[in-house]
Amino acid sequence: MSIEQPAAFRPRAITEVLRPATADEVVEIVRSGRRPLHPISKGYNWGLGSGLPVGDGATVLDLSGLDRVRALDVERGYAVVEPGVSQGALAELLRGTPRIFNLTTSSLRTSIIGNALERGVGVHRARAEDLVGLEVVLADGRREQVGWWPGVSAVPRPHGLGPTLTHLFTQSSFAVVTAAVVRLLPRPEEVRLLPFTFAPDDLADAVDALRSWTDQRLVPPTTKIYNPVAAQADGYLAHVCLSGAGEVVEALSSVLLGAARRSPLVAAPASTADEVVRATYAGDPDPADTWFLRRTAGRPAERVDAELGLLMFLPLVPFSGEAVALTEKLIRDCCASTPAVTVNVHDNEAVDHVIAIGFPADDPAAVAEARETLDRLHQVFAAHGFLPYRRDVDRPGAATALQARIGQALDPDGVFALGRYSAG
Repeated sequence: MSIEQPAAFRPRAITEVLRPATADEVVEIVRSGRRPLHPISKGYNWGLGSGLPVGDGATVLDLSGLDRVRALDVERGYAVVEPGVSQGALAELLRGTPRIFNLTTSSLRTSIIGNALERGVGVHRARAEDLVGLEVVLADGRREQVGWWPGVSAVPRPHGLGPTLTHLFTQSSFAVVTAAVVRLLPRPEEVRLLPFTFAPDDLADAVDALRSWTDQRLVPPTTKIYNPVAAQADGYLAHVCLSGAGEVVEALSSVLLGAARRSPLVAAPASTADEVVRATYAGDPDPADTWFLRRTAGRPAERVDAELGLLMFLPLVPFSGEAVALTEKLIRDCCASTPAVTVNVHDNEAVDHVIAIGFPADDPAAVAEARETLDRLHQVFAAHGFLPYRRDVDRPGAATALQARIGQALDPDGVFALGRYSAG
C-alpha cells in the first residue's frame, strides 16, 4: 500500500503504510516497535504536503479507517469524533437538529480532527477553538484523555481545573490523536450572506471599512475576501455573513447597506456560488463540493494531488488596509502570474492569506517554478514579519528548547516522526 506523492514536494521514502480501523489497533502498532510513525487523518492537507512526512524512512499511520462518531449530544453541544470522520459526515448527522458544526469551505470530505490539529480556519472561528478534549496514544502505548470528556462535568469546557493539555497536541508530533471532543454551535434562526464587490484600486479603503465594521461589531470576525482570481471576476469579492434572530439580521443588513454606500464596497446580487457559501455558514455543506471544485480547477478531492500541482502559503497579516495592500504588492512581485488568494478574518487584529499556487503536476519546469515562487514568498513576507501560521513538509519549523524538552519527555525513543513544527 502507498500514499500519493504530490508533485510539488520532494518525494519521500516511506517504509510502509498502515491503516488501523480502531484505537486499539493504533495502540498495538505504537507498541510494535515500528518507528518513526507519521500519523495522518485522511491525507488531505493539500498544498502543505498532504500525507507526506517531513523526513524519509517513516511508517505512515493512515487513520482514515477510524471513522466513527462515538457520541453526539445536541443538547449540551458536543460530538466525539475519530480522525476519519469528515466534516460532511458530521454535518449530515446534525441536519434537522438545533446544532451545526463550524465548517470550512474546503471539501466536505476533509477530516475534522486533521484540520483542527493544524489550527485551520472554519467559517465561524478558528478550528482549534472547536476542540474541547482529545484522546491520544502516547509513545509508550498508553491511551489518555486530555481536556473535557463526557462524564468529567456537566458542562463541556475547553479549560478545566489546572493546566490545560489539549493544545499540547495541536501542531505537534507528541502522540497519535485517535478521537476528539468538538463543540457544536447553536443553529441560527437566519443566516444571510451579503456579497460586496470592489475595484482593485480600492483594496486598502475597502479592507479598512470591513475592519471598522468588525471593530464596531456590525459584523462578526468571519468575513472572507477573494482576489479577482479566486473570485473569478474583474474585481474583489467580500463575503460578509450575518446570523442570528431574523429581526437582528434584518436590522444589521440595513445598517451595512447604508454604510457600504459611504465606502468603496458595492452590494452585489447573490450568485449560485454565494448561496453555496451561505449554506456552509448555516452548517450545510454542498454535497457536490461546488465551491471547492471551483477553486481547485475542477478536481474532486480524491484527484487533487494526482492531477493538480498545488502549493499553499498561509501568512498572518495585520487586519488593516495598508497591510493587505502591501501583501498584494508582495504577491505581485513574487509571482509570475497572480495566484488565487483568499483572505480570512481571524479577529479584530489579524487576517490570514490563503495563497494557492496551482500548476500542471506533470510539467517539471512548472513544478520548479512553483517551488521557487514559494521560496520567494516565504523570504519576502518574513522580511515584513508576516509569518505563516501553518507550514509545509519541505519548510518545517524548528522546535524551541522547551518544546524539544517536552517532546523528549513524552517520546524519548523517537517513536513518532518529527513533524512540520518540531523538525530540526
